[in-house]
Amino acid sequence: MKALRIGIIGAGRIGRLHANNLKSRVPGAELVAISDVYAPAAKEVAASLGISAYSDYHDILSDPAVDAVFICSSTDTHSPISIEAARAGKHIFCEKPIDHDLDKIKAVIEAVKASGVKEIPRN
Repeated sequence: MKALRIGIIGAGRIGRLHANNLKSRVPGAELVAISDVYAPAAKEVAASLGISAYSDYHDILSDPAVDAVFICSSTDTHSPISIEAARAGKHIFCEKPIDHDLDKIKAVIEAVKASGVKEIPRN
């Protein structure tokens, strides 16, 4: 069975937590990349886990080898990045909340439905 290749967007506390868990505790998942606007954070996590680092999350979204993304960036970026990820054909795990604005949440849901990808909000 092919591993699900995952990229993480956001290398802060929760992004690091998910990166470490995916790398060591999730069979069938292959963590391949992490991005953060603060490049040193992404590079630090990437070096410790042997994965690629990017300062621009678009590099993860445009990589055809990445099947899914974990969106662990700041809350104000969750909904726009989720929409971009859906349009890029990436399955989505989004940290909560997706957004504070109901209309923006609805826009994410519509983008996910239109794309056919899966979104798994964190409970």
